[in-house]
Amino acid sequence: MQYGAFLPHIGPLARGDVLTNIRTTAQTAEALGFDSVWVGDHIVTPLHITSKYPYTASGSFPLDPQEPLLEPLSVLSFVAACTSKVRLGTAVLVLPHRHAVVTAKTVATLDVLSGGRVIFGVGVGWMEEEFKALNVPFAERGAFSDESVAVMKELWTSENPHFAGRFYNFSEVRCEPRPVQKPHPPIWVGGHTGPALRRVVEYGDGWAAVVFSPQEFAERLEKLKERAARAGRDLSTVTLCVSPRGKRPEAMLEDIPRYQELGATYLYLAFFNFARSYTELATMMERFARDVKLI
Repeated sequence: MQYGAFLPHIGPLARGDVLTNIRTTAQTAEALGFDSVWVGDHIVTPLHITSKYPYTASGSFPLDPQEPLLEPLSVLSFVAACTSKVRLGTAVLVLPHRHAVVTAKTVATLDVLSGGRVIFGVGVGWMEEEFKALNVPFAERGAFSDESVAVMKELWTSENPHFAGRFYNFSEVRCEPRPVQKPHPPIWVGGHTGPALRRVVEYGDGWAAVVFSPQEFAERLEKLKERAARAGRDLSTVTLCVSPRGKRPEAMLEDIPRYQELGATYLYLAFFNFARSYTELATMMERFARDVKLI
């Protein structure tokens, strides 16, 4: 099992000397043997949200709109310069929030500047109010996301990129440099709905599953296996990643063997959700690293 840690670029811990604190957290994760550091994604936080958040029992979004949320790709660019081997992941980047050609350029640049360390986690988004603020059609987010991935793959892998689709059309362009990782940074698809699982099967190099228990993971994995079997996709080529919620890291340790039995090979945690200071965050990460024998 490989382990990742979310960077505290969201919420109360993203205040104060955030430059030093994010740098220190990333370097601590690397020194402790974590494989990766991760960032989440929102552009704006509406003051009134009626959309149901899929990862809390109540459906309410846990972030106070007044709390900071640093832009994820900017954070990872900074962290790339502060570290040398820890991987840099998005969990997940909401594809319809950004122009696909610009995103392709930014992610390729990040992969180059980090020496090929990007894990590109993607999703379609859930907060309709945020889409309205960005003037992006919420109902078309799925189709837009699928085409965005196709656009990025074309720009990352083709000598002479061209594309003719519903949302994007271009030809006779170059988008250099292309990513260090070949054919491109691994694309991990987030979500557990039917369309999300279809995307995992169609173009995912990994599945980022947010779950509350091994039993929930098992149930959703069965659905993914059914879809993969129908499509002829070999799931051994898909990294199964778990992001457990609802338990403190020390309480969640007992679940790790079961996740492994089910085939998960990657797990990342938002330690900052349980810490009131950077000192407490570092202590929590070190304790977890010792418990799972990273150090």
